Amino acid sequence: MFITLVAVTFGSVIGLSWHFHKSSQGTFGAKDSTLPPASVVSPHQERASNSGGKSLPTQNPVPAGTSLFPTSPKPKAIAEPHFSPNLPQESTTSSGDAASPESPSAEQPTISFGVPPEFQAKIITKITPLDQQKVIALTFDDGPWPSNTLKILEILKKNNIKATFFWVGQALKDHPQIAKQVVAEGHAIGNHTWHHWYRQLDASTAARELDDTAQLIYKTTGVKTSLFRPPGAVMTNGVADYAIQQKNAIVMWSNDPMDYRPLSAHQLVNNVIRKAHPGAIVLMHDGGGNHPATVQAVPQIIAKLTKQGYKFVTIPQLLEMTDLQKSAVIAKKDWSSSFLTQP
Repeated sequence: MFITLVAVTFGSVIGLSWHFHKSSQGTFGAKDSTLPPASVVSPHQERASNSGGKSLPTQNPVPAGTSLFPTSPKPKAIAEPHFSPNLPQESTTSSGDAASPESPSAEQPTISFGVPPEFQAKIITKITPLDQQKVIALTFDDGPWPSNTLKILEILKKNNIKATFFWVGQALKDHPQIAKQVVAEGHAIGNHTWHHWYRQLDASTAARELDDTAQLIYKTTGVKTSLFRPPGAVMTNGVADYAIQQKNAIVMWSNDPMDYRPLSAHQLVNNVIRKAHPGAIVLMHDGGGNHPATVQAVPQIIAKLTKQGYKFVTIPQLLEMTDLQKSAVIAKKDWSSSFLTQP
């Protein structure tokens, strides 16, 4: 009798465990249709503070009910592995609780980071100047962030360098004063979505990810931007498609030092210098967690690239420079052609 009872009990436990496992796989398993295919996943998705912590998984989001920002009373958002799960911010937004399309204050001028027609609705990984001029663009993702952004701003200001910052709406909502300082010091701004999600989104949610962030950027800083960088380089979850419809430039990168991994400042510097080339776009992070190695690496990167003859530009400057160079070449060809065909 005792053996029979134990066997029945054990069988029940196994059955319940199997049922739970299959139910879980239906939502977050490897075959989850809401996740982007591995072919479009950048190592950018493998997120860890470069202070030496362990890397986080690259594919599966954390289970539903786990908030990106635990202070929210009823968390609904799914945290993506690119983000630190310990942020003192709210977990969700909608058109109502993000930013209304209000204008910035009267004393705050509107700044527009437009895109030349040649680059509208295009995916940009690098720009090769026609004259091979040694220019390079430093870009920083996931801010604004108090522990990193202010230190990076100080370094850039000391070296008289302008960079491009791609902002996440949630971080911007929590740190508006830092955002204002970034703009006041002359840096360019791009849109990096509201939640930094990788998973598949329906059309309306994808649109809000871009629009809510754009509205808050404008309301907070007076900036209108047509620069967009998809989180994790994911192009298949609906947001990039919407950004292309809006004629944004999809700004990727050609130089990734992998500062989302637990690398030392020395390793980050070497990674950037090894991959440097005219027109390179360097990917780094000032948000999504603490990045002490990145902060330590930036002044060394600047010093070494400057010694090699590089000048630092923003993404809008890089696009405009290339556009002007091509226009000059076309104008010269047209002039030569008309001159040669004259009677």
